[in-house]
Amino acid sequence: MELQKRKVLIFVLLSLFICLTASGLSLAVDNEECLDCHGDPDFSVELPDGKTRSLYVDPQKFKVSVHGSNDVACTDCHTDLTELNYDNEVPHHTPAAFVNCGDCHDEEQSAYERSVHANARSAGKKGAPICYNCHNYHYTKHLAAHTVVERENEFCLRCHDPYKYHNWLPQKNTHFNYVECSVCHAPETGRHVHLRLYDLMTEKFLSGPEILQKLGVDYDTFLKKFDKNGDGKIDYSEFGDIVDALRMKRIRAVFWGELAVELDPKLHSVTKGKAIKNCETCHSINSPFFKDVRLLFTKPDGSVDFVPVTRNVLESFHVTHFYVLDATRVRILDIIGILIVLGGMAFAGGHMTLRILTIPLRRKKR
Repeated sequence: MELQKRKVLIFVLLSLFICLTASGLSLAVDNEECLDCHGDPDFSVELPDGKTRSLYVDPQKFKVSVHGSNDVACTDCHTDLTELNYDNEVPHHTPAAFVNCGDCHDEEQSAYERSVHANARSAGKKGAPICYNCHNYHYTKHLAAHTVVERENEFCLRCHDPYKYHNWLPQKNTHFNYVECSVCHAPETGRHVHLRLYDLMTEKFLSGPEILQKLGVDYDTFLKKFDKNGDGKIDYSEFGDIVDALRMKRIRAVFWGELAVELDPKLHSVTKGKAIKNCETCHSINSPFFKDVRLLFTKPDGSVDFVPVTRNVLESFHVTHFYVLDATRVRILDIIGILIVLGGMAFAGGHMTLRILTIPLRRKKR
């Protein structure tokens, strides 16, 4: 019995030792050690062709990146670099192994493998993009708060000039500026209309904290104050209340409307031949693309909070740059149009009535 207890104790101690050793290996190199060299702006390496490649990683930019803010260690990606030997000129083996983003981002990797980019790479096409060509590994940012133009400049427009193609598409500038490329080129991905507050007085977008501070609420109490009917969404009249409240704070608010995609793994399955080309997909009163409408509250780190709003908010003249033929209607324009028609009818009717009433006078004059 005593022997059995000893065996169990030895097994427990041995297991503990293995765990601690493994943990020690994974923590053998911390980020500060890496940045001792890579944090030097002049740190570079000379390539065989005589060119110089910078190996600098900006510590502050990395710290506020998605990876840095989530405490991702350098060795979580560079898994082959488990220890450093400072007796050598370069304290680790070179070159470092290729970083496989799919080790963590497996869903994104699967979607990418179905994309036109992966197909081009498989075919041996020079310059076919991999993760790094779109995402800077060390400075990956939240993108939810970016405008459509910012997203496109960050990704698609690095390689593609949309004006060389899309000859079938009317009003190219409008589409390219307010509809994200992936809306049509990643059909599997969800879509939504996001509304960002733009102040005409300062001529800038207002961040979420600025908006909430002006309204005297926080994110948790925003709906309680403005969602009068308690349905969890901001409807047309409640939207007007927000605009009025901002006007009282000397903010001339308009809401910048854009059609964007959900930032989920399916986004990476970008297609070419299967891209949406049917105009009625958007330009229809029953378009599914406008069912999900959101009021965005952007955060300093680039992430967002959002409040759902009803589709009829798109009919408000406070929503700019988002009038979609056959899909949205601006109510005030309808009212103005009706008034013009009624005014014309009233003028014509009044003129005719006056002519009839003055027939005796005109006869008498003659």
